[in-house]
Amino acid sequence: MKRLALWMMAGCLAGSSCSPEEQELVFEVTAVKWASPSELEVGAEVILEEQRLQNGILNAFYTEVERATTDGIAPVTLRTVRSNVLSIRVRVEQEGCFDELVDFNPETLNVGDTPNLVELAVMPQCQVNAEIVNDGNPCPTSEVIYRWIPRNVEGAATDTRWTCGTDWQDVQPGESELEYCWISGETWLLYQRYWSCQDSTHLDSTWCPHGGLVTLTLD
Repeated sequence: MKRLALWMMAGCLAGSSCSPEEQELVFEVTAVKWASPSELEVGAEVILEEQRLQNGILNAFYTEVERATTDGIAPVTLRTVRSNVLSIRVRVEQEGCFDELVDFNPETLNVGDTPNLVELAVMPQCQVNAEIVNDGNPCPTSEVIYRWIPRNVEGAATDTRWTCGTDWQDVQPGESELEYCWISGETWLLYQRYWSCQDSTHLDSTWCPHGGLVTLTLD
């Protein structure tokens, strides 16, 4: 038995078949500008987060493992170890922008020297504070109908993001409503108002700046 154990040890020392599997996960993350995906984002925080099983207990919250700041020249590199990791994600934060997040299954990721390539488009955001007022003009007893019409940006990485509805909505006579929404920054927001008692349609738009605030009153 001792002779067999010595032969197994010698075999492990002579070759790599008994070496533990490489468990390091390497991420190369590229952050691009949402409206111009060919340009790299500068100054964005890229964060690697994970849920790990520790002593048989799953941490219900994601824990930050590593972070790096994009320089607009090359991808950032983040690393962790795959063992006992049940879920992993990459998050990108930038001032005046939406947080971008992508989740991964650790079992499907490359390990060792082969990096996992990730590209995220950083989308600017703009807050819209709107008040819709039905003051009875020109229809004292009729509702006013309105809707928001976000416009997509040609060549952008994804469609415009908008947190309020785009269906027709109504406000009864003498009433008002407040809406607070987030929309992709550096875009035009169209809005349409229609008086139901007559053919009275008003179509207008407003520019939503990067990281800005737009205040609207529809009356």
